[in-house]
Amino acid sequence: MNILLAHGSSDSRHAAEAQALADKAAKQLGEAIELRYLDTVALPAGARVLPLLLGEGWHARNDIARLAAASDCTILPSLSDRATSIAGMAADLATADFSGEVNAIFAVYHFRGFETVMAALHELKNRFPRISLAAMYSSPDVGELLAVWKSEGVKNMVVQPMALFEGRTMEKLRRTVAESEVDAEVGKRLSAHADFPAFIADCFREAA
Repeated sequence: MNILLAHGSSDSRHAAEAQALADKAAKQLGEAIELRYLDTVALPAGARVLPLLLGEGWHARNDIARLAAASDCTILPSLSDRATSIAGMAADLATADFSGEVNAIFAVYHFRGFETVMAALHELKNRFPRISLAAMYSSPDVGELLAVWKSEGVKNMVVQPMALFEGRTMEKLRRTVAESEVDAEVGKRLSAHADFPAFIADCFREAA
């Protein structure tokens, strides 16, 4: 049994997109993939479990460890182990709506716990005239960085969220950009990338 282990959210859009991802990845893999959430008590014995986590923070250290101890299952490496691929898809999304060069701010949840993904994002510097990282739930945050770039006369700005699904985090980011009164676009969430279901399928395939 293959299980996609998602964070979970009270926002129904998050659940719908997570289920759609599981369904699409299952077609790519040629095997069933069930969707479960971090708040579950235990996972099925013998299951292969892929955590949908971009960071190595609290959930990785506590929830995943708890489920591993309570379940006779195999926990596969989380998405942060494939940070280079994640960063590449984020860059694709950041440039998708621009015909020319774009200056990119990649917005992670927090700086702490996301070091692996952040290092991969820094390696994208050759794809953008200007690139920086900001946090959505700590400082320096997206609004602060947009204000700095505006004062420096930076144009053609995009804020690319390092978020997997639609939901409250995406809404918060859009509000932050709107309230900054800066002419900047907000990129799509990572699961919107056309290759993301195949990427998830490969995570299961390579662990077989």
